[in-house]
Order: sequence, then C-alpha cells, then structure tokens
Amino acid sequence: MRVGYIAVFIILVLFVSMILPVFADSTSVYISNLWYYIVYDPRSNEGIVEVRATIDLSELAYIEIPIDVFSEDAKFKFINYTSSGDLLVIGLNTTESEITVLASGSGELRVILQVNSLVEELGIGTYSLIVNTESLYNTTSSVRVEMFFIGKYNVNVDAIKMTSNTSRLDNITHIVLDGFGLSFIILIPLVETPQGEQPLQPPILWSVIIVVLGVFIAGGVVFYFLRRRRFVFTVEKVDYLSDSNYRAIIKVLGDSGNRGLLQADIVAKTGLPKSTVSRRVRRLEEDGLVIIKRSGKYNYVYLTDRGLEVYKKIVREGV
Repeated sequence: MRVGYIAVFIILVLFVSMILPVFADSTSVYISNLWYYIVYDPRSNEGIVEVRATIDLSELAYIEIPIDVFSEDAKFKFINYTSSGDLLVIGLNTTESEITVLASGSGELRVILQVNSLVEELGIGTYSLIVNTESLYNTTSSVRVEMFFIGKYNVNVDAIKMTSNTSRLDNITHIVLDGFGLSFIILIPLVETPQGEQPLQPPILWSVIIVVLGVFIAGGVVFYFLRRRRFVFTVEKVDYLSDSNYRAIIKVLGDSGNRGLLQADIVAKTGLPKSTVSRRVRRLEEDGLVIIKRSGKYNYVYLTDRGLEVYKKIVREGV
C-alpha cells in the first residue's frame, strides 16, 4: 500500500515539474527595455524608426514587439535588423501592428523601419501626434519613445502617466517620453526674427484660437484615456444591426460557439481590414457587447450576454 502512495507521489512530482515551465513561460516578461528611436520630417510626413529591445530568453521562443503605439494611420515598412550579445534571431516578421521574432539567448535586437503618416497636419506647418504606450505594461519592464523632428517647433505635450522632456538643437526638435501612458503632442512652427528687430505680437484673435485649441485637445486626451479605463460616456448610439461591419464581427464570434477568437481570426473570417476590426472590437468592448481575455501572449475576444442577445437577433431576423 505504501509503495502505491510513493508511486503516485512520484508521478505528481513529475507532472508538476513538466507543467511549471509552461506557466512560467506564459507569464514571463522577456523584454527588459523597449526603446523607439525616431527621426522624422513632418513636412514630408515620413521618416525612420529604430526599435531597440533588450531580450533575455532561456530557450527558443516567439517575442511580439508592438509598433502600434502611434496614431493608427501610421504605416511601417521593414528595412533591416541587427542583434548583439548572445541573442540568436531565427526569424523575424513585421505587420501593421507588431514585430514578431523567433529567437533565443540574451542581447539587444534593433529593427529599422520606414514610417509615414506618423503626424497629422492641423494647420499650415502645425502638426499633431499621439503616443500611447499604456498597452506595453505586460510587454516590457520599461519603455522610452525618443523623437527627433526636422525643423524648429514649439512643442506642446499633454501627457498622462508619462514624463516628457523637449529641447531644440539647430534645426532639430527633440522630444523624449518615458513610461506607460498616453501623450498628445502638438508641433507649432517657431518663427524667428532677425537680430535687432522686435518680434511681432500675434493678433489677439490668433492667441485666443491657440488657447481654445489647447484646451480642446487637452480635454480630448483626458476623455480618450477615461474611455479606455471603461468609464461610461454616451457619445453616439450605434445600431449594430444596420452596420454591416459590426454585424459581421458579432456573427463570426457567435458562430464560433463563443469559444473566443483572436482579432486575426476575426479579420480572416470577415475579410475586413485589420484596422476596421480593431476599432469595431474596441467600441464593442466599450459598449459591453464583447470582453477581451488574455491567455498567455494572446488576447481572445468573447461575446458577453448582451452581445449574445444581439447575435441571436441577427440570426433570427436574418439581418
């Protein structure tokens, strides 16, 4: 009898020793430092991004490095990559939203990307940019975004949970953001007057417009952040039955038996663009029709009870 207990105990020990590494791998943060180094010309709306990641892997594994921390209109194109230390890169792929790396060992990975449509023109020579690193909390221990804009600009930074620092050197405007949070940046062209001349005072109306614009933008940033924290605001009521994109997303989620789907699966099943699915899923989550659950390195989308009711109505009415 005692021999039987000992055998069971040995089996349990072996079983636990096998599954513990799996759970450890699914929760470990392999990227200790993440740095986005950007050189950009706002006038041509194009530039270069170098993504630097300090990686520590005890065995071969996939690492996902997000690059969708800027305005959603930003477009990236892979140029090259290098690695240092003992980091061995087996394969690397880039999409609109992330860099996927198959690697092992420890060291620094540097990925060079071409980028355009990073900024939005607000007026003649005035540009805006959103930087959102909030979602990187589970990806890395620390994050920095360092940007060099070609041209002399006055910089207005509205930052939430991020520290910012700006400076100018010759014809370069330098901005550094640290931390996990949200920042809205405005670049206003700096007009310099020749030495010996007094600078012209801007018209009162233009000054008022700048103040009002700053207040409006600051309010918009706070509103955006609070919405992501799931505070309840009513902006507009969406008729999910009449919108074909929402209808398609809800239907594929319901047809899956509500087992949960990756956003990539939703894109494949609906044929909708990735950006469209991302925006619609975010709105469905805010309105309580879906819930996003993390499993390991992946986020799965599920219908809530309210979402299931809408799905049943879509099927019942054949909308």
